[in-house]
Amino acid sequence: LRTPGFTLVALLTLAVGIGGTTAMFSVTDAALGRALPYPDPEELVLARATFDGNVNPWASFPDYEDYRDRTGSLESLATIGGGAGLVTITGGDEPVQASITFVTPNLFETLGVPPALGRTFTIDELPGDGPGQVVISHGFWQRWFGGSDDVLGQTLIADGAPATIMGVMPAGFRFMYDVELWSPPWPGNSDPITRRYHNWLLVGRLAPGATVQGTQSEVDVISAQLVEAYPESNQRKALQIDPLQDAMVEGYRPSILILMGAIVLVLLIACSNVASLLMARGSTRTAEMALRSALGAGRSRLTRQLLVECLILAFLAGSLGVILASWLQNLILGFVSMDLIGLSQVPLSSSMLLSALLLSVGTVLLFGIFPSLATARTNPVDGLKDGARGSVGGGGMRFRSGLVVLQVALSLVLLVGSGLLLRSFARLTGVDPGFRTENLLTATVSLPQDRYTGEGERNRFFQEFKEGIASLPGVEDVTMVNQLPILHPAGNVAIWAPERPPESNTATPWADRRIVFPGYFETMGIPMVGG
Repeated sequence: LRTPGFTLVALLTLAVGIGGTTAMFSVTDAALGRALPYPDPEELVLARATFDGNVNPWASFPDYEDYRDRTGSLESLATIGGGAGLVTITGGDEPVQASITFVTPNLFETLGVPPALGRTFTIDELPGDGPGQVVISHGFWQRWFGGSDDVLGQTLIADGAPATIMGVMPAGFRFMYDVELWSPPWPGNSDPITRRYHNWLLVGRLAPGATVQGTQSEVDVISAQLVEAYPESNQRKALQIDPLQDAMVEGYRPSILILMGAIVLVLLIACSNVASLLMARGSTRTAEMALRSALGAGRSRLTRQLLVECLILAFLAGSLGVILASWLQNLILGFVSMDLIGLSQVPLSSSMLLSALLLSVGTVLLFGIFPSLATARTNPVDGLKDGARGSVGGGGMRFRSGLVVLQVALSLVLLVGSGLLLRSFARLTGVDPGFRTENLLTATVSLPQDRYTGEGERNRFFQEFKEGIASLPGVEDVTMVNQLPILHPAGNVAIWAPERPPESNTATPWADRRIVFPGYFETMGIPMVGG
């Protein structure tokens, strides 16, 4: 309180370092340290197709069926569609859009999460030409049915097709996508031609006693058999088995660890600066420490007093750092999106408070011990003489000068290190998407098939809809596409050299295509290289 300027600067400096590091520890623990919210998560694996050794997240449905039926090391193998779509639910007061994905009936059994109400669908209940049966999320059950217990057996109208509700999943259940409806895949997915379509994610549970390495060896044998049986579609194709948690976070791990390293260096810079401030402040307390020593205080008692002062400062900074960390961790998630594992926010937790406590105590040792020892080492006679003259002796000046040089050198090293790490992080997260993103907004529209049956009727709706949006104030341009880039990535993309185009459109029937309105490329800011 006698030196409010020093206290405020030291407090804010430490709070930023402790708050940033606590937030990063909390996010890292939530993303990389916590087990997946399924029973025995260490037994779950993700199976991904590889082409010439390059990993592709998705596999084809016929390949999935072959691996499922032939692999003995897996207790079960399920699949989920490589993305989530939207359907229009009608029958209530107002139509609503709901997200939907297709899963094999054994997905929930494989994950070990049964429905909270009812049951899932079975193999012999697969639909013929529509959703047929659905399992709904707890949130959709509350939103559409008000949590009614008689929801089982009721019929939803999804895009004009009826679907019977078989079960309701527990609150908070999520796998890969934040969806509201799960429906079984249509039988057409097993057609031979679909062996070329790679748009299914495979998740399995190891059999008792099985290992990832042993399962991989067995799967490699099956892959070789499929290459021999289907050379046109399976040549140079295999399947890679990885622990589910490792596979789900592998895209986030480098960014998280790099950002963690940069923030820890910021904490070290803060400790270095505060240590320098304490050294400078200690030099002004020479007469005080000499007088205390002359009155009988030993060196250990003086050191203990100074460390208690540092401890109070650290705990105040830690308390402020916790408040700062609660805001910073959501800011970090804005830089490193982790939607795949469902990590959109990290609440205040006991591990976060423990991290702040440990960091507060650790910073005392980092910034407090050496200044305290140096100040407590004051000679009473010399200290009283220097205090009377109002100056610091030659040895003290040399020590302070050396400290300034050391701190500048250390801060320079830490700043360069954190700068390099932040540049690496910027490169990881700053990939050019290939189009202009500024002032670009998107919206998704799904038309019910029972109301808009003909292609001409649907086209008229979208044309009038486009003109209506274009007339809004501030809208510069409007375009439409059936699949948004990045948000709806393609599982099968055909690429050929310009000088060797395919002989016909049927040469690559499995290639991804997007349907766009005129002006799409201009609105997206995608330059044409020709034509």
